[in-house]
Amino acid sequence: MERKFNWGLYQVAVPLCLWFSLPAVGQDCRITGHVIDAGRAAVASAIVTVTQLDSGSSRQVLSNTQGYFQLAALPPGTYRIDAMKPGFKPLSRTGVELSPGSAFTLDLRMEDAEVSETVSLEARKSGAESLLVYICGLSLGSGCEMLEPLVIPTQAASPLLP
Repeated sequence: MERKFNWGLYQVAVPLCLWFSLPAVGQDCRITGHVIDAGRAAVASAIVTVTQLDSGSSRQVLSNTQGYFQLAALPPGTYRIDAMKPGFKPLSRTGVELSPGSAFTLDLRMEDAEVSETVSLEARKSGAESLLVYICGLSLGSGCEMLEPLVIPTQAASPLLP
């Protein structure tokens, strides 16, 4: 007995399968932006972190040489966007809502960090003929950095040495 192929069943089943799979297509979201400074110049190599607030999951990307960045294939939800770059104050935007299939574009304007520098000197007598001077400089975004000791020849009877 020969079986006959039933095209009618496939004509109904295939479109139904495609119809029910449509909600899964186009659900991913995208965030694009431009990292700029106070003068609207591009900030290259800024670290941009996107964190989904519900799950706590995050992704990072660097801004390109023109300051642009893009994060794609993000699930829908509420996000926080952080940007960091040495020499600038950290920047954070909270409450960015992404609905299914949406794209969000923003400018991240970073402000220059306040620069302060402290230099401390410590002198110790190192024998009768020299003085060791330790210089500690504090620079932006780093801790105290001990520099090489500076050896200064002195006279044995210097009134400045303890």
